Order: sequence, then C-alpha cells, then structure tokens
Amino acid sequence: MSSASERIQEMMRKFEEQAQKASELQSKMQDMQGTASSQDRSVTVTVAPSGAVLDLRLAPNAVRQSANELQQQIMATIRQATAIAAEQMNDAVAPILGDQFDKFQEAFNVEGMAIKPTAVDETPEQASPTPPPAPNTPPSAGPAAPQRPPSAGPAAPQRPPSAGPAAPQRPPSAGPATPQRPPQRSTDYDDDDFSSGSFLR
Repeated sequence: MSSASERIQEMMRKFEEQAQKASELQSKMQDMQGTASSQDRSVTVTVAPSGAVLDLRLAPNAVRQSANELQQQIMATIRQATAIAAEQMNDAVAPILGDQFDKFQEAFNVEGMAIKPTAVDETPEQASPTPPPAPNTPPSAGPAAPQRPPSAGPAAPQRPPSAGPAAPQRPPSAGPATPQRPPQRSTDYDDDDFSSGSFLR
C-alpha cells in the first residue's frame, strides 16, 4: 500500500507542477510581443510570437512609395518583429519547461506555421511592356445576298362596274293642253264701220 500511495502522490505532485508551469507560461505568453520598424521608419509592426500581427503603423512618407515597395517593407518588418518575439519567448519559457522545452518549441513551430506570413520575393517586379492596341478590324462583310423581288402573280382581271339595263326615263308629266284664249279685240274700234272701204279715202 505504501508504494502505491507514494506513486499516486508523486503523480499528483508532477501534475501540480505542470499546472503551475502552464499557468506561468500562459501569463508570460500573453505579454510577449515583438516590435520592429523598417529602415526608413515608414513601417512599424508589432506581432505575437506566433507571427500574428497585433499592430501596424504607417508613417506619412510610406505613401510616397509604390505599392510593391510598401508591400515588401511591411512583410520584411513583420518577419523581423516575429523573430524578436520568438527570441523573447525562448528566453522566458526555457527555464519554466526545462527538458520539455524542445517538445514545446517543436509543437509551437508547427502551430505557428499556419499564422506566420509567407515570405515574398523582395526583388522589384519589372513592369511588363504594354502590348500595342489591337487594330480595329472592320466587321466582316461577305457578298451581299441577292434581294428577292417581291412576289408578283398574274394580275387579277378588274371587274367592270356592274351596269344593269338603263331604266327608261319617264317623260315629263304633261296634262291636257290648256286652250289658248284668242286675243280680244279692242273695244275702241267696235263702233267704227269699215264696210264702206278705207277711212283714208
């Protein structure tokens, strides 16, 4: 019983030591960070030991650079700050973990690979020459299709206007002729008597 109890107590002691070391390690890891600046001080980066960017500051002169140059400076500064943070972590964690530090560092590096920035080629990219504009090609025009004349069938005979037999014209209505009244003799000559001859004799 004594040997079993001693083994249990030894395991509990190691467990407590590991828990205490993990707490100290966590506390130190939270405060660890690396800060670096570019040579012209236009870029300043602060990162965690894993390479995660905590802060990025650009000076006014940073905008005077081309986009490619600025990108290269940012990436180079991040790598520099990550190296500083990793060195701080090694100095702080090695005394705590002792012989377990190598295993911790190996596991931390594998996990940090997914966070660390990928190195970019720092050689400036040469601008590829702009190809000359393509000549304006007129739209393809094939031979004109023959136009089909409008379909013209035989002309339909025109039907003359329908003309029936002329209606007989009705003569103007004429009633019985009115008898003409003979001219009346003037009464002024009723009393003259011309029987004996001319009055001029």
